[in-house]
Amino acid sequence: MKLNSFLKEFIVMTKPKVWVFLLITGIAGLLFAMAITKRIQPLDMIYIVAYLTAGLMGSESLSNYIDMDIDKKMKRTMDRALPAGRLKPSTALIGGLILIVITLIMSYRQSLLSFIFMSTGIFDYVIIYALLTKRKTWLNIILGAYSGGAPLLAGYTALTDQFNFIIITWFLIIMIWTPLHIWALSVKYRDDYKNAGVPMLPVIIPIEKTVKVLFVVALGTAIITVVSAIISLDFFPKYLAYLDLSMSILMSAFIIIAYIRASGNPEKNIMRLFIVSNIFIGFFFLMVSVISLIMLIFP
Repeated sequence: MKLNSFLKEFIVMTKPKVWVFLLITGIAGLLFAMAITKRIQPLDMIYIVAYLTAGLMGSESLSNYIDMDIDKKMKRTMDRALPAGRLKPSTALIGGLILIVITLIMSYRQSLLSFIFMSTGIFDYVIIYALLTKRKTWLNIILGAYSGGAPLLAGYTALTDQFNFIIITWFLIIMIWTPLHIWALSVKYRDDYKNAGVPMLPVIIPIEKTVKVLFVVALGTAIITVVSAIISLDFFPKYLAYLDLSMSILMSAFIIIAYIRASGNPEKNIMRLFIVSNIFIGFFFLMVSVISLIMLIFP
């Protein structure tokens, strides 16, 4: 295999459609830290984004290695590079480990707290979620949700060790959003997960009950999003805080409406909720990034 083809297969194997969203949250945390410390640090930003990216790619690479036997049984995943045989399992294992080692070294040199959040996030995703709980309990995604919020905290603490309520609420948004996102997808691919022996919530309880659970999770996501915007009044300039509040209310309504539309016929419409959940998390943290940049440029 030519080098460019190999690199393309390896990058696709790391599921960039997944880790790009988490990278956006890490960048948002980093830009917010720069905004509240009033320091523009472009070289540090490049360095931090590099190790956030490496950590996310490395974690996904190891997850693919662990899930290889599952992926072979699922129509949605059987054409991935490892189950389809386009990459050797050792490539995913060694490549993932190298990327993670690079991440840990770089993050440790930058900030102890950032190192702690990167290392615990990787451990939660690879060991707790992928290796220990994914095949054993429906709680797998809840136990693995911390890893989704870790890049935000790692990016934020790379430049400051001062925690505040708003960063905690953003972390909670990701924690609550994660099962909404995954369980919506699991409704669509319920038979795939069942055939592979992965006990996602829609596999072990009827879809109708799963949809009721999704309402609670969607509502929780909406509420904490609005709460975070109210808290932002103490951190953002008033005109930006009110923009954040307005957009957060709109996005929260958007996700509740998407749930209502999906709940009427979940087997047909659930992917709308999945897609909206992706747009929601991406747009929210892009908004945080833009607000933080405005605070930096116009202090």
